[in-house]
Amino acid sequence: MEFSIKQGNPEKQKSACVVVGVYEGGKLSKAAQALDKACKHTLSDLIAQGDMSGKSASTLLLHKLPGIAAERVLLVGLGKAGEQSAKFRIEILQALFKALHGTPAKEASLYLAEEANGNDADWLLRQAVFVASGQAFRSDSLKSKPAEAAKLKHINFATLGKPPASLKEAVARSAATARGMALAKALGNLPGNICTPSYLAAQALALAKAHKKIKTTVLDENDMRKLGMGALLAVTRGSEQPAKLITLEYSGADKKQKPVVLVG
Repeated sequence: MEFSIKQGNPEKQKSACVVVGVYEGGKLSKAAQALDKACKHTLSDLIAQGDMSGKSASTLLLHKLPGIAAERVLLVGLGKAGEQSAKFRIEILQALFKALHGTPAKEASLYLAEEANGNDADWLLRQAVFVASGQAFRSDSLKSKPAEAAKLKHINFATLGKPPASLKEAVARSAATARGMALAKALGNLPGNICTPSYLAAQALALAKAHKKIKTTVLDENDMRKLGMGALLAVTRGSEQPAKLITLEYSGADKKQKPVVLVG
């Protein structure tokens, strides 16, 4: 899944789905207010007649609203204004992406950042990336009938004003982390007769090929024997699969910065 962040008016977004929030009691978020004005208060009318309460994690999907460029508009209940705890916000994100994954939409524009401030907005978008990626993840590739792949492929975190650099960095970092988590889960779900040391080595080499800042070194049993790694080799004698010692090096920081080493 891909993620981006850019400025844009919600009513002009030519998106498969625009997502905006509604607070309990019918108060519209800033982006929802812009949509409501463009569609001649259709949102306000629906709220007034009880179609959307704004209760935390509630959703309402609307199609082809007049004056709105997007194919769909998803209203998401944000609960009481100013009372969203971390737990409630995660529940809101889970409900939001569950509703999105239930549509044919391949991409969506989410207006979330304006309803949080500063570091809180950074945190919210990071969690949104993790929830979206988690719901799109499939772990049944070895089944005779795998589940249908998620249709939703791209999320744009849209903002009314120019997005600050901190938000862009939060989205970029969390997207990279989410991709790493998905790879780790995919490998962890494989049976031992597939996910062998040789298979893991091939995956590590593929990472280095795809990313210029990653260097992969793989030691085979002969290499380890020359280095006197008898203890490790003694353990691997119990397996038909040859041992591999994989080292991944990422060089992305300042050269003067001390390295960080993680050992499994």
